[in-house]
Amino acid sequence: MKDKENQDQKVNQTDEPVDLMLAREIRNLDREMQPTRDLWSGIERNIIEHPQRKKSEWSGNWMPYGVAASLVIALGSLLINLMGNNQSPYSLAPSEAALTNIQSEYVKVRNPLVDQFTENNKQLAPETLNDLYLNIEIMEKARRDIEAQIRQNPDDHRLVEMLMRVHAQEIELLKQDYSKPSRSM
Repeated sequence: MKDKENQDQKVNQTDEPVDLMLAREIRNLDREMQPTRDLWSGIERNIIEHPQRKKSEWSGNWMPYGVAASLVIALGSLLINLMGNNQSPYSLAPSEAALTNIQSEYVKVRNPLVDQFTENNKQLAPETLNDLYLNIEIMEKARRDIEAQIRQNPDDHRLVEMLMRVHAQEIELLKQDYSKPSRSM
């Protein structure tokens, strides 16, 4: 510890701190230093070997073009928006093939989750398992009913939204591991 204190408080023979002595020496140095050799030949050689890029020939003002482009984009989006209000946002009703595709993609996601759900929650009490499976059955029935309604009325976009919500809710239910204690009340 004493060695460190001695190093931190180094002083010269006149009991002057080293920092103060260095500052005085720096102040006494010349403001300008003359190079010991001619540096211009090296500077000229580097300029010749590494020429600077030339500016492009066109140095016009690009701002009017940017403003014009943004106006064209704004007017185009306004026109599309105004024309779109005359049509339903879901004007392309799901066809039978599209609905079948939605169902098949959903089943591809759902089936592995059902297996995982069964494996994760097999240690639950039978009453709890019955309640969970009852909820899953209710969602399945709602999904089948909505799909049937979509087939009868394919222009109703609210039904498609409801189907997507039921899909999401059923997947969230299947992702849950109810065997682990939760922190919610």
